Amino acid sequence: MRFAFDRSAVQTGLALFAILCLAAQVRLMGTGWDGFAALHPDERHLLFLTQEMLAALADPAEAWRSAGDWWFNETSPLNPHLGARLYVYGEAPLLAGVLAAHVSGPGDWFEVMALTRRMAALVDTVTVGLVFCGARLIAGNAAALAAAVLYAAMPLALQLANFHTVDVWLTAGCAGALVPMIALAQGRDRPLALAALAGALAGLALACKITAALLVLPGLVALALAMRRGLGGRAALGALVLAVALCLLGFRLANPFAFSGPGLLGLQISGHWTGDLAALGAFASPDLPPNWQWMAGYSTADLMRDFVLFGAGPVASVLLVVALLRGARRADLLVPLAAVLAFVALTALSSASALRYAAPALAPLAMALAPALRTRVGWAVPLALLGALWWGAGAVRLHDGQHPRLAASHWLWSLPRGTVLTNETAWDESLPTLIRPAPDAPFRWPSQDGWFTFKSLEITDPDSPDKIRRMADLLARTDYLILSSERHSAVMPRLPERFPATTAHYRRLLAGDACFAPVLEIDRGYPLPWMRLADAWAQEPWRIYDHPVVRIFRRLPCFDADTYAAGLAGHLPEG
Repeated sequence: MRFAFDRSAVQTGLALFAILCLAAQVRLMGTGWDGFAALHPDERHLLFLTQEMLAALADPAEAWRSAGDWWFNETSPLNPHLGARLYVYGEAPLLAGVLAAHVSGPGDWFEVMALTRRMAALVDTVTVGLVFCGARLIAGNAAALAAAVLYAAMPLALQLANFHTVDVWLTAGCAGALVPMIALAQGRDRPLALAALAGALAGLALACKITAALLVLPGLVALALAMRRGLGGRAALGALVLAVALCLLGFRLANPFAFSGPGLLGLQISGHWTGDLAALGAFASPDLPPNWQWMAGYSTADLMRDFVLFGAGPVASVLLVVALLRGARRADLLVPLAAVLAFVALTALSSASALRYAAPALAPLAMALAPALRTRVGWAVPLALLGALWWGAGAVRLHDGQHPRLAASHWLWSLPRGTVLTNETAWDESLPTLIRPAPDAPFRWPSQDGWFTFKSLEITDPDSPDKIRRMADLLARTDYLILSSERHSAVMPRLPERFPATTAHYRRLLAGDACFAPVLEIDRGYPLPWMRLADAWAQEPWRIYDHPVVRIFRRLPCFDADTYAAGLAGHLPEG
């Protein structure tokens, strides 16, 4: 059979359906990737809020509320900004999960987590379809199918599709808004309708995360290109006004608690919402351990390296270079490329350059690469797509249920009752985590039956004689020392002036000079098919949630607290 996608709607439809089914399958396969231990803190926060809101929806004392009072009144129990809660993301993904869980019926923590993760997987599958729509406008059916495959195989997209966080929802909203923007830039019919659709979808993206405001850049580019193609000034102004109005309406409906209410027309900005956004500034503090990785030397070049390898993937990155070298002159490419530039620049300029902040750049990048996927060399595109699928398979394999922290937790539960376990700090996940000993067995909690005695080194405290003494005494009383990731052991030694004694502690521990013997180490790296790529040098947010390096050490009889404390104290500055 000869394939002619650009001339056959039937072939294109069948191929797209197959791509979407496969994309959904590989994403849904990872629903229980961490044994439902909720090892992503952002996801855990959303789930805690979801549980509170589900309880409020089931509370007879709240039955008096009308639908409008539930949705358009800042006193509603669905408002995630009330009281001591801190919620800095868009409300749409959270509320969608709450409503889906409420409609599906009573469910416990694990059932709600499974449901919302499946929703995330399906939302990202929708993004695959949106990439096809945008790329089809630019380069036709065949190239659009290839672009959809390219996005479906991008490592960061695959990783995020297994988390109930706002990232996949934001990416889908941005991708959706770009499709009518591209059509507008091409001068297609009904520009006002296209502008309205782009504005409404941008409003939904804004309701997922405030950074969707960056869509203003590709939106203005699209409008400028439409004017170059003959759209009159008055029509352009009308399109802009309509887009802004629909954007604000979409935001009002999907992010209701940014406003005080009551009612749809209660448009006063909520102080609870602005207060949470203002609190974001505190998270940039150099005293917060999660920020140390960026302070310890993570450059823009490092971000670009990680984005190339684990964001878009090397195949998409090579195709982008090829497209730029070939000097693609299509003006409509400026729309998706403007979105790529905006979100990558935001990530690079942010005080925390987490790779997931650049996730909305992935879909427009795949759209922009559509022309590069049109070639007269018959084998080139299939070979490139096979390479992309092989590379993306590493992300799929990360979510195969073999999470390092789960494996380490199973090992720890084999230890006898009364074993003293020392974790590093509350800033990292402690082990053992929640596990299910067998597929049909009940979950086992870390504190269950008082099986273990837990201690914490509080390794992130400022270096001082008191800290060193406390650490030495704790280590003398512990049976096993747990490093559940490299969050501290790989970062604090890169700040030796701030943590000289802690640097010495890690150097001695990892070199085998601390009278603690390694008994378990799990380092999956990036598990490509037939090949393991060590990625300990990549940024922490890429590794920490689904494939941290886990190390467990057993205290040996030779450990002496006084000797150890004296050795570390020698690294403290005098006075």
